[in-house]
Amino acid sequence: MIPDFELELERDSALRDEWVDLGTAVSQLEARRAEILGERFGMLREKLPPGAFDHDVAFRSIAAEFAAAAHMSQGTVEGEFCRADTLRRELPEIAKAFAAGMISKRHVDVIISATVGLAGTDEYAYAVFQARVLEFAVGETAARTAAHAKALVAAIAPATVAERHRSAREDRNVQFHAVGDGMGQLVLTTPEVLGRAAFDRATAMAKIIFEQNKADTSDDADKRTLNQIRADIMTDLLLAGKAESTTGTAAESINATVQVTLTAATLTGDDERMAELDGYGPILPDMARDFASRATSWTRLFLDPEGMAVSTDNYVPTASMKRFLRARDQHCRFPGCRMPVHRCDIDHNHDHARGGPTALCNLSHFCRGHHTLKHPDVDDRYRWTAEQLPGGVIAWTSPSGATYIDEPQPRVMFV
Repeated sequence: MIPDFELELERDSALRDEWVDLGTAVSQLEARRAEILGERFGMLREKLPPGAFDHDVAFRSIAAEFAAAAHMSQGTVEGEFCRADTLRRELPEIAKAFAAGMISKRHVDVIISATVGLAGTDEYAYAVFQARVLEFAVGETAARTAAHAKALVAAIAPATVAERHRSAREDRNVQFHAVGDGMGQLVLTTPEVLGRAAFDRATAMAKIIFEQNKADTSDDADKRTLNQIRADIMTDLLLAGKAESTTGTAAESINATVQVTLTAATLTGDDERMAELDGYGPILPDMARDFASRATSWTRLFLDPEGMAVSTDNYVPTASMKRFLRARDQHCRFPGCRMPVHRCDIDHNHDHARGGPTALCNLSHFCRGHHTLKHPDVDDRYRWTAEQLPGGVIAWTSPSGATYIDEPQPRVMFV
C-alpha cells in the first residue's frame, strides 16, 4: 500500500505541472490577443499613419469599439493597442517567444516598458536587447526581468537613459490625496535612490522601536505595527525635523544603507555609463559620483569577463565576507525573489549546526520568508533545502524533490 504522504506528493506534482502548463497555454492565448491588436493597428497605420489628419480620432474610435465589445475601459484597451504595436514592429523575437508560451504577458509588458530608453537607437540595438533580455526572461520572473531589462537598456543606450533620468528628475513633486475616514496619502515623487534611502532610514528607526515594544509585556505597551510606526516616524520627521538640505538634493544625508556600483572609468568621469543602485536599477553617473565623494569607505570588486563579482579585496574578516556576499547576491537568492540584501539574512546553505562551514561557498542571502522554508525545525514534509554550486549558483530542492536554480546576476552589462 502506498503511504498517504507519497500519494500527496504525487498529486501535488500533478497539480503543479498542470498549473504550469495552463499558464503556458494562457500566455499563448494572450499572445494571440496581442497579435490581433497589432494587426488591427497595422491596418490603421496603412490607411492613416500616425501624424496623419484624423489618425487620433480613428484610433480612439477603434479602441472604443474593442473596449465596448470586451467590457473593458477604453484607456486600458488603448494601452494594449500601443503595446501590441510596439511588440509587432520593434520586438519580433519577443513576440515569437510570447506566442510559444516561453514568457508571460507580464514579462512582455515590462520588456516593452524598458524599450522607451531605446528610442532613437538603431535596429542593431533592438536586436541586441531582444537577444539578451530573452535569454534572461525565459528562466526568471517578470520582476527580475524588469530590473534586468532596465540595466540592459542603460548599457546599450546610456546617453538616452541618462537624458531621460535628468528630464524625469525635473518632475519631482509632492501631492496629497484624501482617502476617506479621516485618512490621507502624502505622495512624494523623487529620484529613486533618495526615496529608497528615506524609506530605509525610516524602516531602520521603526524596527528599533518595534523590537523594544515586543519586549514590553506591560498592559500599556505600545501595540503599533511596524508599518504604523514607520508612518508615524516619517510624519514626525516632516513636521518636527528641520530641513537637512537646502541645495535641492539630500545626498549628504545618505550613508551606507544604500549600495551603488559604478565602474572606475565612470567614477573618474572618463565615461558617462549609468551606475547601478544595487537591487533596483540604473542611476545617473553624476549622482553616483556625488555619493562616492561622500563615502567614508570603499569596497573594490573584481569582475569576471561576464561582469560577475568574483571577489573583494579580502575574504576575511567577517565584514569583508559580508561585503562580498552583498555585492554578489544583491537580493534574496530564492528564485524570483527581489527582496534587497539589506533586508535579508545571511544563511548557511548547509546548516552550521550540521557541520556547514562559515565560508563564502556556503553563504548566501535569503529573505526571512524564504529562509524559514529551510529551517531545521520545519517538518521534513514541508522543508526545502538549498545547496550552493560553483559560481554562487543556488540549487533549491522542494519537499517534492523538484529542483529550482537561481544564478547570481551580472554586476555590469556587456553588450
